[in-house]
Amino acid sequence: MQKSQSALSQQLMILSATLLCLVFTSVCGIQHFQRAGHRHLNLFQSTYYVVVTFSTVGYGDFVPDIWPSQLYMVIMICIALIVLPTQVKNTQHLSNKLHLLCKKCILFF
Repeated sequence: MQKSQSALSQQLMILSATLLCLVFTSVCGIQHFQRAGHRHLNLFQSTYYVVVTFSTVGYGDFVPDIWPSQLYMVIMICIALIVLPTQVKNTQHLSNKLHLLCKKCILFF
């Protein structure tokens, strides 16, 4: 059981690191591409834009105004839609496996 908990912890770390890397790469990329546009975004605005975009809320208060930054965000969203569900599925699989091994434990996943 200890090995399963360790594997689940490792998978949660991988999921967190993947999400953090996607957000960081997107923030840096959108900020870089927007330098050529009319509306420059600072670090906070870029982070806000990426989080709102990835959470599919899309308020529209910050929008990329040039096509390279728009294309970049479309690519990043596609990458996130491919990578994140796979990582979540792996985490769920390990969680279910641990739950089956530990039916009499107090821990519930």
